[in-house]
Amino acid sequence: MDLFIGCDVSLASTAICVLSDCGKVVKEASAPSEPEALTAFLQDLSGNVEVVGLESGPLSQWLHMHLTAAGFEVVLMETRHVKGALKAMPIKTDRRDAFGIARLLQMGWFRPVHCKSVSAQEMRAVLTTRKAIQNAAIKIEQSVRGVLRNFGLKMGQVSKARFETRVWELVQGNPMLEAAVAPILRLRIELGEDPGAEQNRRADAVRACQDASERLASAHAALDRYLASESWLTGVFGFLSSVKRKRALRARLAIGDRLDGLQDMIRIEDIETRVSDALRDGQKALASAKQRLSRAENLRQQAAVSKLVWRKAAEAFGGSDDLDVLERQADLGTRFDLFLLATHYWEGRWLMAMEADLATITTSHEKTGRKAVEPRWKRRMMLTPCAVATFASLPGKLSCSRFQGGKFASDSLYNFIDLLIVDEAGQVLPEVAGASFALAKRALVIGDTQQIEPISAVPGPVDIGNLKDCSLIDSEDVPDQLAASGIRSTSGSAMRLAQQACKVAPWPELDRGLYLFEHRRCHDEIIGFSNALCYKGKLRPMRGPAPIDAPVPALGFLHVEGRAFTSGGSRANPVEARTIAAWLEDNRALLEGRYGHPLEQIVGVVTPFGQQVRAIRDACRARGITVSGRDSMTVGTVHALQGAERPVVIFSPVYSKHADGGFIDASPSMLNVTVSRAKDSCLVFGDMDTLATARSGSPRALLSEFLAAKGKALDFAMEPREDLSRGEAQIEMLQHADEHDAFLLDALKGEGRRYMIVSPWVVAGTIARTGLLDAIKTARLRGADIEVFADPLLNTGIAAGGLSQMEDVERNLSEIGVTVHRVPKLHSKIVTVDKALLCAGSFNWLSADRKGQYARHETSFVYRGPHLEEEIKTIRDGLVRRAK
Repeated sequence: MDLFIGCDVSLASTAICVLSDCGKVVKEASAPSEPEALTAFLQDLSGNVEVVGLESGPLSQWLHMHLTAAGFEVVLMETRHVKGALKAMPIKTDRRDAFGIARLLQMGWFRPVHCKSVSAQEMRAVLTTRKAIQNAAIKIEQSVRGVLRNFGLKMGQVSKARFETRVWELVQGNPMLEAAVAPILRLRIELGEDPGAEQNRRADAVRACQDASERLASAHAALDRYLASESWLTGVFGFLSSVKRKRALRARLAIGDRLDGLQDMIRIEDIETRVSDALRDGQKALASAKQRLSRAENLRQQAAVSKLVWRKAAEAFGGSDDLDVLERQADLGTRFDLFLLATHYWEGRWLMAMEADLATITTSHEKTGRKAVEPRWKRRMMLTPCAVATFASLPGKLSCSRFQGGKFASDSLYNFIDLLIVDEAGQVLPEVAGASFALAKRALVIGDTQQIEPISAVPGPVDIGNLKDCSLIDSEDVPDQLAASGIRSTSGSAMRLAQQACKVAPWPELDRGLYLFEHRRCHDEIIGFSNALCYKGKLRPMRGPAPIDAPVPALGFLHVEGRAFTSGGSRANPVEARTIAAWLEDNRALLEGRYGHPLEQIVGVVTPFGQQVRAIRDACRARGITVSGRDSMTVGTVHALQGAERPVVIFSPVYSKHADGGFIDASPSMLNVTVSRAKDSCLVFGDMDTLATARSGSPRALLSEFLAAKGKALDFAMEPREDLSRGEAQIEMLQHADEHDAFLLDALKGEGRRYMIVSPWVVAGTIARTGLLDAIKTARLRGADIEVFADPLLNTGIAAGGLSQMEDVERNLSEIGVTVHRVPKLHSKIVTVDKALLCAGSFNWLSADRKGQYARHETSFVYRGPHLEEEIKTIRDGLVRRAK
């Protein structure tokens, strides 16, 4: 006869019902909830035990494992299914529940659930207890912080090592607070930083207490022996002083050195009391020491077991000691498998949900009431748990209708979304995001407030009015705290609002929240600038430095002597625009050969001004570079590359000596986005002198420092300035060192009265070898005024006599009456004569190698005419202001 066994398990006992294959009750009994008792009961049954049923619960997996090991077929039954099947029973008892379980087994009306393996249960136990310990430790710290916060005492960000010290610093002088936090701190620091040493100390304390207790017990026994050996006459005459002293002396001699502090006692009663008290205190100290040692041993044993279990778990993922490696192995293996299983599980749940209510689903697909909409979304999420939407569409998709006042009204599924994930939250206006946040229970907000801020269409006065209407302010003045909260339309964002609401702040120097510090897009030289500008050095570059064979440097620059023009509230620098287009045309083959893509997909050009965007597009179009259409090169303001990237990014700052401005420095985000969009190379085409003179600490000043320290000058000739050409005067081009030397020598031999030579590098030997020193002497003899501008930071090499190159040139030129100005971070290379001749280009007039490996192809342009007076004055005034 086949038997079906139903077991209703409780903590102390298990109700058992045995049914035959025809549904007849064979036996009912109760047994202890122990594997041995249940196994013995089942083995005593006469018949074949077909299956044993256990309702899943706390003890079920343990009993399942042992009964299975005893050779029985055991199934765990799904709790909710069993509950639903037995809820019709009018009277519920353990015995009747066991009968119901057996009946479900006999009829096959049950849903089995998987019983986890022993290793899985062990791992879960370890993780559960580990989490409990972590939570307890965190709760202790939070309790301390909460207690102190009520009195205005703020812990701040402190390390674990300084936690206790910081608490005592705050509560010192307040007895009530000291008494409140002392027990919590004692619990936290019981074993300190070295548990092994603390356990050894406690073991030593037990041994010391044991020795002391034995010594005191021996003293007490010696005293008892002495007292027992006294004659009755001694007791009778004990009131006499001589007898009293003699009795005390003999008692001390009996005790010996087992107990100190008895020398001055002359009464036997006092000695008895002292020995008894000492023995009692010693026994208490021994018991306390043993208890402390036992607690330390238990804690260390728990730690050892946890470490062993952790090691066993780590071996399942490769056995590495690096937690990051273990995480990676789990991501690639176990977690992926679990994700697939979860996917199939919810697919099955969807099928079950559709089967259970198909008729209602069919008739309600067009209904918009909450009772129809909510189940509809829940079924969809079983198949696609992550839905993607915009802030504009999400509120409409999670809307419903409700019947109110005799008609239908619109409503929304507030607090319906389990988790709202927001990407690029730094570019979302707060009023745009608000409606969607009202639909969610929790939110994971991802973004960067150091990127370009969102553009608000709300005027400032309207924004102020809205704050007043919401009773957030009373006047036109907006408190700094409210402005920093991110709630304003004109300056806020969803990311700033989220940071204010976030309670996690591991880094006091950064805004609240967690950070993705690893950066993998840019080479180290490029992201280093953004790291210093916006991220307090917290980013960890992961890509590495640029390769040696890179076609262009990671950070590069080309000094362009252009002029910025203002038009319609915007600016343009035509020379920068034409130089960028010329460089792109000249390097097209190099870049396309390196990357294997058209130039238009490799390079992006960024500038702060719309007028310059048009100028660059026109210049590129003239050289056959596609700047419009689907496959065009990205040329635009920084917003054009927000969220995008290019191998090479060119930045055109536009500003020049004639028209500088602070628009680029208004927010660090502009240069942060510009530079960090470049994967391999970020190139600056512009007036490097203007960049170098930017306000100290500004984004442009920092960019100038990075270009000077880590950047590389591009070997390319800038385009001529057509705005300096007047009438029939032609722009003359100088190439190679010979032409430049001849031009300057001829100019010095002429009738000029005032000369200005701007050469960042200066070498006394070069000036003499080229004949320039003699020509300068001759010009001075005829009364010409000559000024030289050079960069002291570049000319630090040692020259003859132990002087620096700069000092050597200053000495030689000052002897003949030439004024030498020191201008740090100098890039311009210019020669002017009086008010009607200007030559500008890439040639270092007083240092360039004329021959050999360092000789370069240099280009300069010569402009002539009286209209140059203003240009020359602008150049000189700027240099004089910078001279030191």
